[in-house]
Amino acid sequence: MRVRLIVLVLAAPLLMGAEIYRYVDSNGVVTYAQQLPYGVKGEQIKTIAGAPTTAVAAKEAQAQKPDEPQLTPQQQAMLDNLKKAEQARRDEIARIHEANCERSKQVLERLSSAGRIRVTGSDGQETKMTEVERQSRIEQAQKGIVENCTPQEPGADASNPAVANNS
Repeated sequence: MRVRLIVLVLAAPLLMGAEIYRYVDSNGVVTYAQQLPYGVKGEQIKTIAGAPTTAVAAKEAQAQKPDEPQLTPQQQAMLDNLKKAEQARRDEIARIHEANCERSKQVLERLSSAGRIRVTGSDGQETKMTEVERQSRIEQAQKGIVENCTPQEPGADASNPAVANNS
């Protein structure tokens, strides 16, 4: 008698019916489970003791997004102003890069084409530029061209554009 009671207690959930889900995984394997994995579409199979089994389309799992805070109108205006200021900053950096690019090209052209170059020192005296100094300035102008004339990638740190030396 006890054995029958234990079997009846253990079989009771099976006799009441259960919800089972059927889905096909990415490898094409048909799987049955009591719960659908997150983001998987499947069909719900309802079983009732003594009745034929029927398949019903399962509801898609709800994507659980973290609650995004809603901004007040004042906060939204501040965010918009920050975005405008950032865009203006990027535009100004692009303008500076363009100007430095042109300046570096002009400096390189002058240094490469002229035979003797005279420079005015801090004391106001004109002196001839030595060949070592000329080569150094040519290298600096070439660096300026590389740094300022190549398009900047989005997200690259463009806050420090290179400036060509005046000659």
